[in-house]
Amino acid sequence: MRNQSALFRLLIGSVFSLIVIFAGFWWVGGQIPNWGSTNQEVIASLPGDEIIASPDIIWNHALTIRASPAEIYPWLVQIGDSRAAFYSITFIENLFCMTTGECHYVNADRIHKEWQNPIRGEQGIIINYLVIQDYQPDQFVLAKNSAALPLQWTWLWYIQPLDESSSRLIVRHRIDAPDDVPLGIFNLIMNSGYVMERGMMLGIRERAEGRIPRAYEEPLGALIWLLVFLSGIIAAVHFVKGSASWHALGVGLEVIVILFILTFIQPPFWLRLVFLMLIAAGVAILYWQKAVRQSNSSKSATPET
Repeated sequence: MRNQSALFRLLIGSVFSLIVIFAGFWWVGGQIPNWGSTNQEVIASLPGDEIIASPDIIWNHALTIRASPAEIYPWLVQIGDSRAAFYSITFIENLFCMTTGECHYVNADRIHKEWQNPIRGEQGIIINYLVIQDYQPDQFVLAKNSAALPLQWTWLWYIQPLDESSSRLIVRHRIDAPDDVPLGIFNLIMNSGYVMERGMMLGIRERAEGRIPRAYEEPLGALIWLLVFLSGIIAAVHFVKGSASWHALGVGLEVIVILFILTFIQPPFWLRLVFLMLIAAGVAILYWQKAVRQSNSSKSATPET
């Protein structure tokens, strides 16, 4: 390792990292259109499908919630930037608000009775770009784009009961992309937004199941993400400088995989902490290996008496 130049190690590390990153985005891109959905849910006819007959993009996302439709629906119908927000990653939501200056998100921690009967065709969800088109208590909430948005878009939140105490939450997007934006670029933009929708679905599940997220959980999740990311930087520096073995490259690649998991899958906190401890152990081994090498070098440099 020491005989290899820093430039060579940088090239090797970059190639392996790019391969893992490309594979990660390829996998995520393939999963996003139907993430969590069954084949039956993908082909099912749902409310609002008739509005856009031949959309460019169709998303079907789903997860199981241990709650009845009556326990899930009230959280859905009050979604909106001027009402209950989106139960997702608040600081990212508010970064969007900073660019518009038109909203401020505060995720609701209770059901508001005054938000349970929005005016169809008028109540906005995202400012005035998407408005509630229709809803049926304990069944679905359907949003549609307004004239302010230069595309056709329906966004459906549909509840499919499984038994008395569990349901499937199905989220369907049907979108006709703008003519002046290449479909590939538009699809890439939409894929980046899936991170927020995943957070929304998990936030709804937690609330419907009776667990209101604590205030510290969101900053703790962000801190874990940053610590994992910084661990990857540390591993990369060790590898490029040649102060550690190929183990450093392994830690760096492991960091990339875990960042994909934290970002797109958003596992429970206990599992995030396990990932962080695994990475921390890997970094600790890097420093231990460096200390052993320095100790051996010092011993070999000491003249015999």
